[in-house]
Amino acid sequence: MKNIHLFIFGAFILLASSCKQRVYLTVAEPPIVHLDKSYTRGGVINRTYAQGGSEILETIDNALTLEGNLDHKGSKAAVQGAFDELTTNKRFEFLTLLDSMHVQNGGIDIFPAQLDWQEVESICLKNDLHFLIVLEVFDTDTKIAYSQGTTTKNTPLGSVQVPVHNATMTTIIKTGWRIYDPRNKWILDEIWLTDRLVSQGSGINPVKAAATLMNRGQAVKQISTQVGRMYAGRIEPQFFRVWRDYYNKGNSTLRMANRRAEAGDWDGAAELWERDMSSPKRKIAGRAHYNMAIYNEINGDVYKALELAQKAWGDYRIRPARDYANILRNRIARIERE
Repeated sequence: MKNIHLFIFGAFILLASSCKQRVYLTVAEPPIVHLDKSYTRGGVINRTYAQGGSEILETIDNALTLEGNLDHKGSKAAVQGAFDELTTNKRFEFLTLLDSMHVQNGGIDIFPAQLDWQEVESICLKNDLHFLIVLEVFDTDTKIAYSQGTTTKNTPLGSVQVPVHNATMTTIIKTGWRIYDPRNKWILDEIWLTDRLVSQGSGINPVKAAATLMNRGQAVKQISTQVGRMYAGRIEPQFFRVWRDYYNKGNSTLRMANRRAEAGDWDGAAELWERDMSSPKRKIAGRAHYNMAIYNEINGDVYKALELAQKAWGDYRIRPARDYANILRNRIARIERE
């Protein structure tokens, strides 16, 4: 009996799924970091250059971890990447890359003290800015791991096995960012972003193997640029690919509407769904309401979509509409917070 129940349940799922068609759409979500809509002018600053006691620590750290001047090159690339990404955002009317700043007694791997608000206000007044994005920390930490093996080498005497040393270099790139709001004297965002670069080389001894890895500065700059762009994206709308299932069966009209939708004629499909919304058959009317909710979300009207989804569940008991309405309510809540 148990197996029969499982079979019936599985058949029900297959039947339910067979009367739906999946459509994928891109939905826009508010930025991770909220900037007031009136903030249209911003500046980007590199504040990672150490002075005082931290300069000594940085020099020691560079020597111990094979960093050289990677930190300076990488931090410049990071702020440039953030600036370049911001320039693609049409909401901003003016952006500027400001002169680098030194930080007094900052840590290698910790956030320094916040900029004084008087200094922030002075910078913003001088440049007519509404906010500052500041790279506060940039640190590259390099580790090398060695292993030994053999390789085949052709010689006048034939192929012989010779020892080979392999080196794997992992460079951790760690950045710390803040956004300053001078009007409200508030840190809008403070976050660490970390990425890594893995390089491999080989040679006849450990020194030769490591030497093949030394030219990694360009790769660090490229990754740092990507990290900067990724950070600037936190104040831009986020786009996600999602899927929705709409009803493609129930009567001849729903089947015809599905064929139109499959051909990309969503307006034509909606014309038929709208007609079925007044069907005397409750199941057909409910499915039409549900499909029209999805049509409105595709067109960007999430409020109308929610209204129709709620009606599909509340008036016609179309069960998927209940969960869909919850999804739409959450989307609207995030939009209205922005």
